[in-house]
Amino acid sequence: MFEGICAGARRSLAGCVALAAFAGAVAAAPSGAAAEEIVITITKLQPLDKADELSSGDFFARMRVDGKAAFSPVLSGDGEMSPNWRLTLPVKRGVIAVNLAVIDKDVSVDDPIDINRVANKRDLDFTVNTRTGKIEGFSESYKTGQTITRAGTENKKARVSFTVEVKK
Repeated sequence: MFEGICAGARRSLAGCVALAAFAGAVAAAPSGAAAEEIVITITKLQPLDKADELSSGDFFARMRVDGKAAFSPVLSGDGEMSPNWRLTLPVKRGVIAVNLAVIDKDVSVDDPIDINRVANKRDLDFTVNTRTGKIEGFSESYKTGQTITRAGTENKKARVSFTVEVKK
């Protein structure tokens, strides 16, 4: 490609080498933001009241990022559980809005479990800065790798503990 440009324009050898080096650097530069993954690991789940009247709760977690969703398997129980659910979604670098919910799987309609102490808000919304590892949207800021614990206060509530990681 550069041979024709350099020969036709009677450029010096040094000029052609410089042009080729510049074009190679532009081609090697990443286009757009680099792809990474956000990984949420739910380490503990403790129902604080009955999710279902006649049976144990059938819980699963859902993470949403940028119109995509990741789901955990369903786990049944009424006491404290250590599910170690790993929810993973690809993201671009930067500040990413994340939604995390715990849901009770039912035959007809699934019920959201309250894991947020804010009234009339059952799920969690927060941001993750993939460059700095800072997690915001709670009463205090966290860094990736730290355990975050939240509990709801309304009917069908639970306490959830989780970590957030950014995989490059």
